[in-house]
Amino acid sequence: MNIDINGFNPNRSDGQKRQISSKDVSTNPTPASPPTTESNASSSKVSLSSSAQNLAKIETELKALPEVNQARVDELKARIDRGEYQPDSANLAQKMLDLE
Repeated sequence: MNIDINGFNPNRSDGQKRQISSKDVSTNPTPASPPTTESNASSSKVSLSSSAQNLAKIETELKALPEVNQARVDELKARIDRGEYQPDSANLAQKMLDLE
């Protein structure tokens, strides 16, 4: 009796082997975790390191911030309207080059 699971059977009677495509190969290097049984599920604990907890807190705080600092935008618009905003073009050009 031949069993063909997802098209893979090294002993196919027609001699053809299944070709593996890049989408068939898992890119996750971590092995699959064993199934959890009721006996070890109740004794398992998950704890985050203090660094991970700090990162989670920072991420939460960053998500609460607006994407645009509207006060700064309003200030710059007012300075432009009054003719007081004179950007340093050399400094601006250098910062643009540093973005690479």
